[in-house]
Amino acid sequence: MSTPAGSDAASAALALRNSDHPWLRPDDLSIPMLPDQAQRVLHLVGDPDVTISTLASVVSKDPILATRVLGMANSALYGAMSPLRSVSDAVVRLGTRTVRNVVVTVSMQSQFKAPEVYGQEGFRFMEHAIGTAYVAHLVADKTRGDVDESFLCGLLHDLGKLVIMKTAHQYQKKHDAVIRSDELHAAIVQYHAVCGALALGFWNVPDEVRDVVQHHHAFEDAADPQAAAICYAANLLSHRYGFGCQPEGDAVLEDAVFPYLDLDAAWIAHADVRAPGLFNAARQALG
Repeated sequence: MSTPAGSDAASAALALRNSDHPWLRPDDLSIPMLPDQAQRVLHLVGDPDVTISTLASVVSKDPILATRVLGMANSALYGAMSPLRSVSDAVVRLGTRTVRNVVVTVSMQSQFKAPEVYGQEGFRFMEHAIGTAYVAHLVADKTRGDVDESFLCGLLHDLGKLVIMKTAHQYQKKHDAVIRSDELHAAIVQYHAVCGALALGFWNVPDEVRDVVQHHHAFEDAADPQAAAICYAANLLSHRYGFGCQPEGDAVLEDAVFPYLDLDAAWIAHADVRAPGLFNAARQALG
């Protein structure tokens, strides 16, 4: 497997080549691929001249994607008053980038259900990813960031964790070897951000999103520190609320990212009310 072009990809690959885990190398990563229709949607949304009818046509070819896009457009998240019945109308209501985010979410849900590879982590990953995505939307709205790109960054920020788990699973099968749980955990903690960035290169996700994913634990090093800080703050708040994980409570609020983004106690109190409702509504709309 060759690595995607770009200095970020090169730095991510170098980090893996220098790791203490011989089974975790950039050329041997087991990267789950998005379905063809999701890849097409990612490509189309990157085209400023894409038409609603073209995007709707691609989504409509996959019944599950079409159902989820319609479900999201008709959900309470978008203040739906009159029900929509066509994908084209749903795309108009949601906007092309929100449709992209729904398609990526649904595609990820289908990819990470294999219990023999991920156990219960696949389910917990998606819960945490969806929760972080909606919190990132809230944070970006407050800080005048790009809400749609922030949502996508939040959704994808921990993708590398499952890449590492799948890589370890495939390595053990191929070599009839055993990777200790503590070694696997250490690799996930240290290298999930760079593995996520490498994986997103193959998904043709925008470079800005890949950079945020790679640096979401070190936002000062990102090309856009504010975008990475939004993702990092959303991740911390998602852990605070227990979205896909054990609730960590108020301790996360001591992190310097909150004053960096000027997120004060009043705004956090507002998020405490809004975030769980968004999370639960999204889970219902996405099935």
